[in-house]
Amino acid sequence: MNKKQKALLVAPLLVIVIVLGYSLTLGISIGFDAPALDFPISEEANVVRLSAYHTPDWGEPGVFHNGIDLVISDNVTIVSPVRGTIASYSENLNSYGGNVLFDIAIAINWGWEVHLVLEPGFRDETNNSLQSSYIDANVGQRVIPGDELATLLFSDNYPHLHFMLLNLGSDVCAFNYSTASAQNTFIDIAEDSNTTIFYPHQALNPILAPTTLFVAGGSVVYLVILLVVFRPRK
Repeated sequence: MNKKQKALLVAPLLVIVIVLGYSLTLGISIGFDAPALDFPISEEANVVRLSAYHTPDWGEPGVFHNGIDLVISDNVTIVSPVRGTIASYSENLNSYGGNVLFDIAIAINWGWEVHLVLEPGFRDETNNSLQSSYIDANVGQRVIPGDELATLLFSDNYPHLHFMLLNLGSDVCAFNYSTASAQNTFIDIAEDSNTTIFYPHQALNPILAPTTLFVAGGSVVYLVILLVVFRPRK
């Protein structure tokens, strides 16, 4: 067995060690158990309506809304809805609305991640900088339900929290994985504002989820390489 063949056999072990090391370093739970999410805003009375998960033609034809929008009437406190680790934080321009997206991603375990995307609706640098200063979320920070992460500022341009849950890289409805108390809050807001929590949608097929396809595809490619490298020589 030459060095190239030995390296190919060791490669999967190195990948596993790197993934385990990354998870342990950040404190990400090793598992795939579904979460039970609390409501992510402290001042529930300031949430005046919802924009539903899986709303069709969201922004453009054929696109479905991948989260639930919690529209506010005043400044609100954003809290962690779950125990986990802040895996990333980013500020990006919304290609649809032209506003800045302030995205806090919390890794719950290997299979689940929640995104708290603050969208105050500002289109000027001064107010966006102000919003950024009201966010206290650091990558690697471990959080539990109720930990304060930010203040979402109010504006006149559809200020809201985009509440998104991912399972194996695919969006699913956060309401379906919320605690009974949080679900009651969603229902109360929907009834008071005559809005909808979610539109009908199919349950996630884990086999077709991006993470599953990535792992399966990588494994197939690796096996093909092994077959080529270790094929009998004439």
